[in-house]
Amino acid sequence: MKNMFVGGALVGSVLAFGVLALGGASAAADRRPPVKEGHVAGDAWVRFSADPQNPLRRFVFDAHGHPFKVAGGKVVFGAARGTVRFDHPEPGGKHNWGTVNVDYVMTGGPVAVVSGTSAGDLWPKGARMTFTVYDDPRGDRHDRVGFSWGVLDHRCTQMDGGPAPFAPYVSGRGYTVRHAELPTAPEGTQGPDKAPTCTNTDLLN
Repeated sequence: MKNMFVGGALVGSVLAFGVLALGGASAAADRRPPVKEGHVAGDAWVRFSADPQNPLRRFVFDAHGHPFKVAGGKVVFGAARGTVRFDHPEPGGKHNWGTVNVDYVMTGGPVAVVSGTSAGDLWPKGARMTFTVYDDPRGDRHDRVGFSWGVLDHRCTQMDGGPAPFAPYVSGRGYTVRHAELPTAPEGTQGPDKAPTCTNTDLLN
């Protein structure tokens, strides 16, 4: 049991975001009662510096749950629900909204990884899309977001694989991340099935 995640997806997420998660936890957050599941909510415009001619993006989060559950004596990744809506406006003022149906939420202090599949309104239906959110303890104007198609190879996006939250807050009410501890896997629980490789290749080539 103790080795079932070694070399797997969960370890990668924990290592990628552990420094931010541990370093950003505030004393006030430590006094909150434990929550049963991770929660990511909020609405803000952020700046994508890699696109200086059209830098603004809007992300609206309403996501709840865990990265995995135990079902039938086995770890099953994807135990979350909710949506992420995003707007990529064009310079002329046209808004382009997309929706992601969430199936994965992992939190670590003020940092979260959120993943799901496209509803098909802007990106191909079923395409895997992943986000990161940093709920800065200093206040909303310091919050940040990352999105997988901004800086990652979108052909190989996995539910646990997200970039650092690279896009800084510009305006809006900001984001809230409520941390929840990982679910307990009873003794004897089997590890997860091997994740598919490059699941988006046919969708996004």
